[in-house]
Amino acid sequence: MQEGEEISLYSISGGIPLQELLSAAKEAGLDLPKERARPLGRILLAGLLGALRGFAERGLSPFLPTHTYIFAEIVSDLTDAYSILSQESDEKMILQAACDFGIKKVYHLEWKLYSSKDLF
Repeated sequence: MQEGEEISLYSISGGIPLQELLSAAKEAGLDLPKERARPLGRILLAGLLGALRGFAERGLSPFLPTHTYIFAEIVSDLTDAYSILSQESDEKMILQAACDFGIKKVYHLEWKLYSSKDLF
């Protein structure tokens, strides 16, 4: 991934309000303005945007105490995968994959906390 390329995180945000992204970044221990300029930071923000989209799609509040840990978990997982992700030159594809990862993490959280209990 090349540093300095400007691909809009807004294009993958799905209309998530900036205030929600700021809150999610704070929960994950990230400084949003600083992270926007770094390639890894943009990947992390894309993952958080995906999580916020996942919460919206599932009709769940992202900032309940039982949900907020997921933001730090997404940041940790994507940071661990960065050495692999950084080899890819298509930033748009990487950001979309990080967003999809965030969505899937929320779907898994929803299953673990709510849906699985309904079935059993």
